[in-house]
Amino acid sequence: MLRQYLTPAFLRHLVISDGALVVLIIIYNLLAMLIPIVKLTWLTGLCIFILINVILIGLKVVIPLLNQR
Repeated sequence: MLRQYLTPAFLRHLVISDGALVVLIIIYNLLAMLIPIVKLTWLTGLCIFILINVILIGLKVVIPLLNQR
């Protein structure tokens, strides 16, 4: 059922547009719910938090550059 929506054009649009940021935010929120369930240490949670934020900030810089092409 989902295969009809996951066309190559849709995936290309998702990677190049701000859709990638939306997907990362969804993953980020799921991870935020998962950390207390798995009982990761606070240091591991902090490292994951910093890593995801670095990726998000990097995408906010890279995606507009890709869109300018």
